[in-house]
Amino acid sequence: MYDSFDAFEYVEYLQKRWRVVAAACGAAFVISLGVSLLLPKRYTATASVVIEPPGGNDIRIGTAVSAVYLESLKTYESFASSDSLFARAAQRFHLQNPARPQPIESLKRAVLKVAKPRDTKILEISVTLRDPKIAQQLAQYLANETVSMSRGENLAADDAFIDRAQKELIEADAHLQRDRAAWAEFSSKNPTAPLQGEIDSALELEGQLRQQLVDTQANIAEYQQTGGQFAREQLQAAQARVAVLDRRIQELSAEIQQKSGTLARRSADRDALQAEMKVAQTAYETAAARLREVRATAGSHAEQLRVIDPGIVPERPSSPRVSLNVAAALLLALIVSLVYLSTAFVYRKRRVSYEPALSRGMRA
Repeated sequence: MYDSFDAFEYVEYLQKRWRVVAAACGAAFVISLGVSLLLPKRYTATASVVIEPPGGNDIRIGTAVSAVYLESLKTYESFASSDSLFARAAQRFHLQNPARPQPIESLKRAVLKVAKPRDTKILEISVTLRDPKIAQQLAQYLANETVSMSRGENLAADDAFIDRAQKELIEADAHLQRDRAAWAEFSSKNPTAPLQGEIDSALELEGQLRQQLVDTQANIAEYQQTGGQFAREQLQAAQARVAVLDRRIQELSAEIQQKSGTLARRSADRDALQAEMKVAQTAYETAAARLREVRATAGSHAEQLRVIDPGIVPERPSSPRVSLNVAAALLLALIVSLVYLSTAFVYRKRRVSYEPALSRGMRA
């Protein structure tokens, strides 16, 4: 049976072998410090871009920004971290070594970092290079190009809105011109004023004839009551006149009815054309107002990006972090040395326990 673990014995064992821990930590300190000092220094420059919501100048819209909306702004990270943009930047700033060209993907992972801090409207573009000036210039270039790309996308979307509004206006104008031409042609071929004048004249003439008919009928009644040859002759003439007047009145009535029907149809058709023309005029005015509105609000339908901080030339290197590397090395050396001493302590305890048992077995 092995002896149970004795904490005091374990601590005493570590105290006796403190030089092992000290040697491990000393070696780790020297090695990590030397390696950190020998590693090339790299500097990180950060440019900041603010993402304003659509209608960012409206205070009411600005105060209504939600956490979900802020989280959705992470999509703008793809603008700054696009491969095509970084490839142009790498060519512009000669980031690749002509002798040993590095794949653009791995170079971007080593150089570029794009992040949008949580619950903010800020897009941070960080560039890490050996030359601090080039790092700042590259970060500023990527920020400016990100703003330009976003503005270009917004303008392209607005151009699509404007093109659609222009097509609607052209179609509305063509419809209006067709309705105007149809109304003008109908008015020239089917005038209502002359026809109305003819009807009025016919009505006036009919009224006169009816009055003459009434007068003649009165004369007939008078001649019927009067005897004599002259009265009989006048009676015959009056009866003939009544027949003529009655026939003429019937003709005028038929003519008036026919012309009134024609006038009613023309008026109805004219009113229908006028109604269609008014609808087309309203549609044209609506389309024109829509086009003016789209042009006036162009560029404000999507978020607006603006560089608020182009970054500064870093003075302190971001890597290697000497203190952090040394601390990590010391911690690792301490852990490794303690594990080693603990393993040695357990092995020693087992060996001490095993030797007496083996001696008793040999004596037996």
